[in-house]
Amino acid sequence: MTCSFSELSAALSDLVMRNRASVVAIQGRRVAATGVHWQAGLIVTSSCALRQTERLSLVLPDGERVCTTVLGRDAATDVAILALPAGLDLPVVSLGDSRSLAPGQLVIAVGWSAQQGPFSELGMVSQVGGGWQHPAGGYIAQYIQVNLTLPPGSAGCPLINAQGDVVGFNGVGPRRRMLTIPAATVNPTLQQLQQRGKISQGYLGLSLQTVPLPDTLKRQHGLRISTAVMVTHVEPCRAADQAGVRLGDVILAANDEATESVPQIQALLRQPQVGQPHMLCQ
Repeated sequence: MTCSFSELSAALSDLVMRNRASVVAIQGRRVAATGVHWQAGLIVTSSCALRQTERLSLVLPDGERVCTTVLGRDAATDVAILALPAGLDLPVVSLGDSRSLAPGQLVIAVGWSAQQGPFSELGMVSQVGGGWQHPAGGYIAQYIQVNLTLPPGSAGCPLINAQGDVVGFNGVGPRRRMLTIPAATVNPTLQQLQQRGKISQGYLGLSLQTVPLPDTLKRQHGLRISTAVMVTHVEPCRAADQAGVRLGDVILAANDEATESVPQIQALLRQPQVGQPHMLCQ
């Protein structure tokens, strides 16, 4: 099945218009960002863009300006939620699964430029990987890099897949790369901010480093993994110290799952696992 250029153009325009109605500008004295109507009454945006949270306002798709308040934010995962005033008829976006993304696929960003107003940008997924640690310390469920060039004020704008679903929002990652915070990270963070007003984070009292496993060791123990996690520091009197973890230990599995990187250990420290016992195989 082939698609003419005019048909492709019309389909892309339809995706943009369908989602633009759910995207707002966030403005303050020194704040310019983009927000997404993620759940009824809740606007999701980039926490890093909200350097100042006093007297923020939303500019709606029809140009109306309304006041808003920050309901919660988690700098560790770059997620912030703002209130959409009651009574406003703003559609909620359709959420998709970012795990279906693959390098080479086309994606769209829709947002607000601080200088020029609404914009749309067509790009391509350049890299997709596993979980990673945000520079602020949070665990991000999936690494998604897209070759979008976004204007100032666009942090928090949605990433839209070919089906027209929002699979996350765009922010600035390590080395100023444009990275996407996936819905799989946004949703549990938003839920916990709603319920608790803050993010609960477990703490083992360990410093860890991902290390390669020698081939001789893998053969000797029948290991199918090529890397593991080594303990480089144990904080006295913390949970790991009390459990008998020692400096130089190599963690091969956690809760019967092979452990190949530090982010996998960090994932244990997030809700809903906080407060639950975990088994580390050394």
